[in-house]
Amino acid sequence: MKNVNWYINFLLLLFIGTAGAQEMRILKGRVTDSIPVRDSLSGTYALYIPQSVEAGKPNPVIFVFDPEGRGVHAAQLFRRVAEEQSYIVAASNVRYSQDSLKNNLNEAFKMVGSVLQLVPVDTDMIYTAGLDEGAQVASAMPMVYKEVDGVLAVGDALFNPEYLAEENKFMFSALVSMEDFQKDQLEDIVGFFEKKDFPVEIGYYSEAAGEWPEARVISNAVSGFTLQAIQQGKRPADPEFINGLFQDELAYAERLRRTREYYASYQKLEQLEEKYQNYEKFEDTLKQRRKELRRTRAFRKQRREIRNLKDEEQIHKEDYIYFLENDLATANFDNIGWWAYQVDELHRIQKEGSLAEAQMAHRLEDFLKYFIEQRYEGVSVKNLRNIDAKIFTSVLRTVLDKENPEAYLNIIKLAGHDGDHETALLYLEDLLKTGFDDMEALYNIPGILDLKLSPEYNELIGKNLGNSKYYQAELEEVN
Repeated sequence: MKNVNWYINFLLLLFIGTAGAQEMRILKGRVTDSIPVRDSLSGTYALYIPQSVEAGKPNPVIFVFDPEGRGVHAAQLFRRVAEEQSYIVAASNVRYSQDSLKNNLNEAFKMVGSVLQLVPVDTDMIYTAGLDEGAQVASAMPMVYKEVDGVLAVGDALFNPEYLAEENKFMFSALVSMEDFQKDQLEDIVGFFEKKDFPVEIGYYSEAAGEWPEARVISNAVSGFTLQAIQQGKRPADPEFINGLFQDELAYAERLRRTREYYASYQKLEQLEEKYQNYEKFEDTLKQRRKELRRTRAFRKQRREIRNLKDEEQIHKEDYIYFLENDLATANFDNIGWWAYQVDELHRIQKEGSLAEAQMAHRLEDFLKYFIEQRYEGVSVKNLRNIDAKIFTSVLRTVLDKENPEAYLNIIKLAGHDGDHETALLYLEDLLKTGFDDMEALYNIPGILDLKLSPEYNELIGKNLGNSKYYQAELEEVN
């Protein structure tokens, strides 16, 4: 974000003539995929133009950034909001989980420029949305491109207060899974924007962390952008349309209540009370619904449980940090079993606990994975001093994710370097038991030639994959 050339380059893209724009057949009401991005070697995006828009009329646009570049999937998720609230949707096919923020922003800006040249867009209503790494891109764009009117950050966000132009009051809307350990962080970011007098909103969903919520949840979140545009005079204030938005969100709150997510339903009603505060006709309905919920014993019990679990979760996190730091510092392999027990216990709670307990257990597991990954990245694999600490960190990664091939391959590499073939073979066997079948990867591990040439290494591979690179004659005789 510090490189102002990004902004300059982006402006240049916006003003490039459209004479060279590629002719494409784009049909309303259908997702058009693989539209090439100007000045990009391989960037493409998916585009959805709703049937409700008038030909040639500029419309609001939402630029969507999926971390894995699933443009069609993302466009389909936003299809409902596109039709019901008249948004053009452009979803990138770039994998934002694999590159730096600087490169990701450059790719995002190129796509924005291409879309603005291809279809008529109302430049007073430009919005960004993203999931995880894509949410980092979406939330960073207003710091550089001041035309962004709203950001929908799902599961993550990235901003720098130093580059936040407070005169540019874009709306910041967040969605976060109740299983996502970053829930507290997103709530803090929303709180920061709120203190700066930015329009804000935060919503919660029950799908797993790292996944988009259902289309209805996305539609309800985007309605915040729509209402803001109406209040600013950018869109017509159609009472029937506004009532439709409200009723859809109210129905979602009722669905939460009927599925016994009482506290989540109450949170949704509180959100609606603030969101529709300029529309007095909805006030009594919302107050009555909240009053009815507060009276129920089930709601009070769930609210009390959630409040108690919040303190318990914080204690667990503090304990995990303390014990992990000590075990990592000493490479205490004797405690690996204890960590395995902790993970098993979290899995048990996820299956057997109440809804709130299960969600807490998911957040704690994700927190452990994140914390260990951060410590792992801080250990240079190229520098082979303190080999035990490197192996210990990798072993912990397999405890948290028993099917993580990178962690197993790293243990094999480190143990092989250290001459500990017994450990290397043990984790080779565990890796093969997960169903890993990339033989080339097993023989491309650098620096362990003696291990790769050994009969034991090849016998394990041959036993599990039906073939091995060396010692074929011996293996055939055994079989």
